[in-house]
Amino acid sequence: MVNINPTVEGTIDILIDYKKGGLTLAQAVERFSKLTGIDAPISEKYIRELGRDNIISLNSERQNRAGKPEKTDDRTG
Repeated sequence: MVNINPTVEGTIDILIDYKKGGLTLAQAVERFSKLTGIDAPISEKYIRELGRDNIISLNSERQNRAGKPEKTDDRTG
């Protein structure tokens, strides 16, 4: 059986939790930094570049809606 380093396993868990939306950026950076010994600013830069799976772009939703004609009330008076 392969022995897995608990630090490596813990850092992977932190990154997965962040990507899935289970941790905020601040929480992930704090935990990652403490576990690895990497400075917080470097950890933050690394984690920010990972992206997240639970993000929905509101801008793209607005663009989709903007392409559809809106119902208007053409009545006068």
